[in-house]
Amino acid sequence: MKGKMKFISMLFAAIMLSAMVAACSSGGSNSNSPGSSSSTSNNASSTGNVGEAESTDKESLKHYNLTMAIPIFSSVPADLKEVEAELNKITQAKINTTVTILPISVGAWGQQMNLIMAGGEKLDIFYTFGQMYSSSVSNGQLLPLDVLLDKYGQGIIDAVGKDNMKVAMVDGKTYGALITGPHAMQSGIAMRKDLVDKYKIDLSSIKSLEDLEPVFKIIKENEQGMVPLVSGLSSPLEYHRLYDRLGDRFGVLPNYDNGLKIENLYETQEYADQLKLIRKWYQAGYINKDAATTQSTVQEMVKADKAFSYFMAYKPGLPDGESRATGKELVMIPLTEAHSTTYDFMTGFWTIAQHSENPERAMMMLNLMYSDSDVTNLLAWGIEGKHYVKVSETQIDYPAGVNNNNVGYKFAAYLTGNQMNAYVFKTQDPDIWKQVNDFNASAIKSKAFGFAFNSNPVKNEITAISNVVDQYRKVLETGTVDPEGKLAEFNKKLKAAGIEKVIAEKQKQLDEWAAANQ
Repeated sequence: MKGKMKFISMLFAAIMLSAMVAACSSGGSNSNSPGSSSSTSNNASSTGNVGEAESTDKESLKHYNLTMAIPIFSSVPADLKEVEAELNKITQAKINTTVTILPISVGAWGQQMNLIMAGGEKLDIFYTFGQMYSSSVSNGQLLPLDVLLDKYGQGIIDAVGKDNMKVAMVDGKTYGALITGPHAMQSGIAMRKDLVDKYKIDLSSIKSLEDLEPVFKIIKENEQGMVPLVSGLSSPLEYHRLYDRLGDRFGVLPNYDNGLKIENLYETQEYADQLKLIRKWYQAGYINKDAATTQSTVQEMVKADKAFSYFMAYKPGLPDGESRATGKELVMIPLTEAHSTTYDFMTGFWTIAQHSENPERAMMMLNLMYSDSDVTNLLAWGIEGKHYVKVSETQIDYPAGVNNNNVGYKFAAYLTGNQMNAYVFKTQDPDIWKQVNDFNASAIKSKAFGFAFNSNPVKNEITAISNVVDQYRKVLETGTVDPEGKLAEFNKKLKAAGIEKVIAEKQKQLDEWAAANQ
């Protein structure tokens, strides 16, 4: 299960309302589409069964307009509608389906998805961040996919791997298709290479968080108007951890083992020490003063020459992608060993909305995303000749006059589902996907690898705890407030919200899992 997700601490701005309204208003289904009647929809939604009238023979498929929600990390790409039109040429020909892409800012993702689900607004497929997967299942937002996968999703199973698909199971049912790629987590820090070279910073001397202080001091004293360490949508500690977060961090496994004994992260000495260090950095001016409230991404601030470095979850090929996103050449220093947990594998999923009017066609679309390289590369890179040009069979570059700053279409390639079906930029090693497989194989597995927590028995407590965490975690983890006293207050409210009950339930499930997997 996968690490990283830049997000996933993630990391969150405001929905592009006009785009959403336009997408929803144009996204109505053909009333004659298979699965559009309430009886077919309800049957599929409640049981995961496919509609009897549906067929994979494209000649017999009636037209359906499908709505697909995608996360946007900055602004909506200017050429998104052009890419949508090109996508529809493929999907129309192969599964008689047109797609309305609904872009939603990651900053408003959870709130907007809840509103869409509650209001029953048109939606068929959407990306689900790993940290939201369990709660989305518990809240009944996701359709069980097992029958649909067997009938229409062989391309997904082949891409993800039959054994890996089991990771997406909750109580014996599969609710999402895992995205492919690196499935491990290694904490690290990305720094601007030009400034590393300018000040002759010895990267080999950096082994821990404490080793970063002399580096930050150099930048603070010599680069006016630039913060040494930037915090964006997520906190600096989002990507620096020495524990298996077991999903939501409401009960973690220290050192990825701890004899399978779960602890409250926020009561550990390690966490308290990290908060003191971060507070020290904040007071020294090493972290941006608006760290707790900014809606800018770390990449945007580095790009604007406002920041020198940021924490990240390392994976093969990431420094190159980050360099393109920031417009600056970056170097990446690992700060921990690579570990693999269930939730590193579960970085994200493509899922079908419980109230989809045509789950069968939604699964066909997902299958294309995982098995058709034309669909993958169109979603990942845009239109060939306009947004990219091929320089080899597997590598691409920007066309003449186009660069990362003015290209009309940007999308996080890993969100396409099967990114290992995608081209890579010419600056990347053409052998990158082999490196990814080697990285996955070399990572140290958590002792709880394979365990996934079912939060349904304590969903009310999870909601209450989440509200407390939203109030305290980011201000503490950015150094904005003094942890002395504030951390104790945080833990007192966590206990009142029911964190001890959640940890007890998680421990019970983990013990049962361990007994069954000896």
